[in-house]
Amino acid sequence: MRSPDSGIMLDYIKEEPSLFKQLLAERQTLTRDFVNLFLTHDFKRIYFSGSGSPSHVSLVGKYAVSYFLKIEATYSYPALFNYHEGFNVGNKYRPDEMLLICPAESGRTKGPVIAARAARKQKIPVVCTTLFPDGVLAREADVIITKPYQKEKALPSTKGHSAGLFILLLCILDTAKALGRLTEAEYQSWLCDMERLCDSCQAACQATLNWFEEHQNMVMCANQYRVIGYGANYSTTLETALKFIESHQRPTMAYELEEFMHGPIRTVHKDDVLFFLLAEDAPEKERMLKLFGVMKKLTDNCVLIHSSQDSVTDPLDLTFPAVNREFLSAVEYLVPMQTLAYLIADRLGFDSTQGKNTFAKLEMEPSFSD
Repeated sequence: MRSPDSGIMLDYIKEEPSLFKQLLAERQTLTRDFVNLFLTHDFKRIYFSGSGSPSHVSLVGKYAVSYFLKIEATYSYPALFNYHEGFNVGNKYRPDEMLLICPAESGRTKGPVIAARAARKQKIPVVCTTLFPDGVLAREADVIITKPYQKEKALPSTKGHSAGLFILLLCILDTAKALGRLTEAEYQSWLCDMERLCDSCQAACQATLNWFEEHQNMVMCANQYRVIGYGANYSTTLETALKFIESHQRPTMAYELEEFMHGPIRTVHKDDVLFFLLAEDAPEKERMLKLFGVMKKLTDNCVLIHSSQDSVTDPLDLTFPAVNREFLSAVEYLVPMQTLAYLIADRLGFDSTQGKNTFAKLEMEPSFSD
């Protein structure tokens, strides 16, 4: 039996644009400590580490740090980092030249906490984003960015993930400006597009609701789902696969555009539904369009998700007025995929507030208590 809050996941998705506006209004407070850390340190290597959705935030963060701050960056799943990689202390960088960033929700997941403790032991600064500024991860951090909202009742995090990514991009942009790596004009241009993003995300949700009503038979009859993206939106494909299986438990696979050619392309079945994220005008955009055309020879269920301003047209297109700027597209293209995750689950009768196999996760003890 469904709970009274069974539809709250969609409510959270619809709340994202207003939350983004709030974050923009509060950006100087949110980013101040992050920026000051960079003004007082000459960082040369930044490590990102997170589990689940925070790992996908980390992937975008890695690219954004390299692009805006011109600093070498990497990201790893916490277990791989903690037990097989670690910090490059003494080999190339001093501890004060290194930084660990742990995007998080509750901040209780063991992996990032263990990484943060190792960093502090070696006097490497730690930054975290978290809902709980007094929690176990926050206690290991030098800079704590508290997310200004409550923990979600829906088990698949949507608003929280999107906001976490938005906050990180704000921090990186403000730091780039403070370090003189963005001019005032460039900085204002990015802020303007982040403001436009609020409207594009609202439109994306409504466009997806309308699109699903027309095409739900195709979507619901799918054997499995495949999501293909490029650039920072490879992160979006990974997050989509996570949200899909968390929400409705149907097989879903995520691919980077070129990696799709190396094996997966041979396994496409006519009943699969393929989602192609045709985002910013990157070098891969024309390549994505070519792949879309090729895949239509294998299945009719090919859905191109893109800006309504693009000249591309197809009967199954899902379009909205996207800003389509690099990195920002990794926020706005989440919205249609989050919405689809909810809609598929809802049609199958799933309640987003009720988990499955919870006992198994609890027995594995992946989290600390605060």
